Order: sequence, then C-alpha cells, then structure tokens
Amino acid sequence: MSSTESAFGGMFRQLIELGVIEINTEPLDARIERRLKRFWENTSCPRCGHQSIMTWEKHDRVRCRNCEFKPVYTHGTPFHEKHLSCGEVLLAFTLYADTLLSINQIAPLLGRAY
Repeated sequence: MSSTESAFGGMFRQLIELGVIEINTEPLDARIERRLKRFWENTSCPRCGHQSIMTWEKHDRVRCRNCEFKPVYTHGTPFHEKHLSCGEVLLAFTLYADTLLSINQIAPLLGRAY
C-alpha cells in the first residue's frame, strides 16, 4: 500500500485481489441504461432544442429526428468519452463521493485507465 493511498482504499483493493469482493456491474448497467433512455426521450435535443429525441432498445445511442444529432447517453457529463459502462460510472462516482479515494485510486479498482 502506498503512502498516498487511504487505509480504506488499501483494504478495498486487498479484498478485490483476494476475490472477497467482486465488482460486477452488468445488471446495474441495464437499469441505468433504461433510466437514461427515459431521460433522453423526455428531453430536448442539446444541439437544436427540439423535443424529437429517438432511442433504440438494443443500442446505447440516441438520435434527434430534427437535426440528426447522435449523442451518447453520457453526453454533457464528466464521464463522456471515458469508455466506462454505466455501472462503472455509478460505482466510480459512489466510491469518489463516499470515500476519501481519488479518481486515480479508483481507476485501478475498475481495471481502467481513467
């Protein structure tokens, strides 16, 4: 454990390495994607302002029927283009908000370079 890592971060990392805690975000991803789809379906286009957003059940894209703008679900958030799944974004935010861990300490826990 490095001197810059908090005690909780070190213990959390050890529990993951020992297999005591497994980070499985897949079911969470599906629920988050459903909520994001509802959000996009009930909001206006960030580019043209029209209320004509279209979503697809099997894709993580949305499209404006008016101007053809195609943002991803995380458009306009700090997690845009970070290549994290929805569950990983929520987990990273929760760890960041509820612990003394920095983003740099959280990224290795998720196995990603943030």
